Amino acid sequence: MKKTLLSAALVLAALAFSLVSCNQGNNLPDGFKKNEQGLIYKYHNHGTGEATPKEGDFVTLSMSYTDGDTVLFDSKKLGYPMKLPMIKSTFKGDVYDGLSMMKVGDSVSIMCNADSVFLKLFRMPSVPPDMDSVKYIYFNIGLSNIQSAEQIQQEKEAETKALLEKEALLRNEYLTANYPDAVASESGLYLISLNKGKGKKAEAGKTVKVHYTGKFLDGSVFDSSVEKGEPIEFILGQGQVIKGWDQGIGMMQVGDKAILVIPSDLAYGPGGRGSIPPSSTLVFEVELIDVK
Repeated sequence: MKKTLLSAALVLAALAFSLVSCNQGNNLPDGFKKNEQGLIYKYHNHGTGEATPKEGDFVTLSMSYTDGDTVLFDSKKLGYPMKLPMIKSTFKGDVYDGLSMMKVGDSVSIMCNADSVFLKLFRMPSVPPDMDSVKYIYFNIGLSNIQSAEQIQQEKEAETKALLEKEALLRNEYLTANYPDAVASESGLYLISLNKGKGKKAEAGKTVKVHYTGKFLDGSVFDSSVEKGEPIEFILGQGQVIKGWDQGIGMMQVGDKAILVIPSDLAYGPGGRGSIPPSSTLVFEVELIDVK
């Protein structure tokens, strides 16, 4: 009888220990909750918005994330609003699951498994060596706006229109001040001759050698083969250079020197490239050295 009671007591003790261990394992930091989707979250503020973002929408937000001790990223340091497209969650309880329940004005912290964050959300090939011992990544998110894909497109079109209008104004001011008699080609390109050569005429399909200095309308230089001491070679008319170059160089012959004033739609367009801002008119001083 004593052995039976002792055995029963041991079983109960083991069960009690097991239950305590399970509860401790499920303990969450103060204020955090876990929903049915596996999202571990904590609300700091409830906004006045009504809608929640859905897949295909774009969200404007502030975001920082930490390993619990060190801030690994803070969108405030970007200097501009952070905007993300809403996509399917990359794992249960990720940032997108958190965003899908938020409304404008909400402020939330989300707790995610570190391995899943690096391997699935960030799509890294492996967990960074200095993050091996980190168990969770904590995201702090404030949602400030929700826009549909259509609204984003309209916004981009309005921004592009405004940039093009500003570009045209600055280009006209530049031409009036520097080349008042310049006439645009049908495409909008301006070619101002500085020196007429007597060599071969450039033709599509031919390899041309050109020295150039590229400037913005304010006169600042962004690139120069002259400074590098090496002219550029390319096949004319093959799209190897910007359209303004294919057109402008195609109107020259060996020995010609000219100024090409190239609108952005014949250069790098509304997207810009590298140090060249979106919707920028470019000015090139060019010399056609050889055609072969």
